[in-house]
Amino acid sequence: MSLQFDDVVDLEDVKQRLGDPEASVRRIAVMELIETADLEAIPLVIMALRDDDADVRAEAARVLDEFEGPEVISALIDGLHDADPNVRKNAAETLAENKDPAYAAILIKALQTPDPFVKAAVFRGLRETKAAAAQQPAIDALNDTDAQVRREAIGVLAYLHADEALFSLMNLAKTDPAPEVRRAAVGALIFSKNDKVMDALIDALKDDNWQVREEAVVAIGKLKLLTGLPALIDTMQDEYWQVRLKAAGSLGKLKDPRAVPVLGEALAYPVSNLRKEAAAALGEIAHASAIPFLEIALRDTDPDVRKLARWALDQILA
Repeated sequence: MSLQFDDVVDLEDVKQRLGDPEASVRRIAVMELIETADLEAIPLVIMALRDDDADVRAEAARVLDEFEGPEVISALIDGLHDADPNVRKNAAETLAENKDPAYAAILIKALQTPDPFVKAAVFRGLRETKAAAAQQPAIDALNDTDAQVRREAIGVLAYLHADEALFSLMNLAKTDPAPEVRRAAVGALIFSKNDKVMDALIDALKDDNWQVREEAVVAIGKLKLLTGLPALIDTMQDEYWQVRLKAAGSLGKLKDPRAVPVLGEALAYPVSNLRKEAAAALGEIAHASAIPFLEIALRDTDPDVRKLARWALDQILA
């Protein structure tokens, strides 16, 4: 939430206070620049990003989120190299808000660095630009030694729906040593309609990491892949209830009555969130075979489960 000031920001006054010997005064001056859309404020914020005090620089990196332009992007890239971790973090978070493909060339040039934090942040800044020029650098980065860089490069390719990267993503989903990379690769597969994607997602349902398995069941549901139904039904026995919960949601999306028995069993699971998801899924499927399960769920101890069970019965009896 931005600060509220009674008066219009006086840029000359702010400029003077940015030269104050007290860092706290300079930091407040930077904060006030949030309140102006004046382009003349940009050089002042960029100047603050080079301040001797790390807190002032960190504030400047945050405030730059209010401004646009190539000079802003270049300043944020410089901030990624700052010695202070908070400055780098704020610069990365601000850069991640960029959606303008006009700045893609500046960002792509910034990838020419050995620093994995900088590369990952730049790819995050490229992601929502959907700039075609980012595709090849992102594909190349799938072989980077740093897991964070690989994960963020996957994000770029997912936004681009890059078919050229499909088989590389499928391979990463299965073989990458980092769970967060495998999870990102699985999530990125939802852009493709290639039949081979189902094989990769079923493999991911056997991953050692529960979050990778969770991502796989979500992807199957989003893609509405009926060929994944038997695997999803099996996943309702996963040792992690979080995976079962997402599997229940995906089974609801597939709307196949063959899922009714396993969803009905889930209505007796101790975790109420899973019972709620199972009841909602049975309502999505809306098959008469679910009625006995849902009638029992009408007496559930959780009022939300009872409410969803009633809704599901309404869908069936409508």
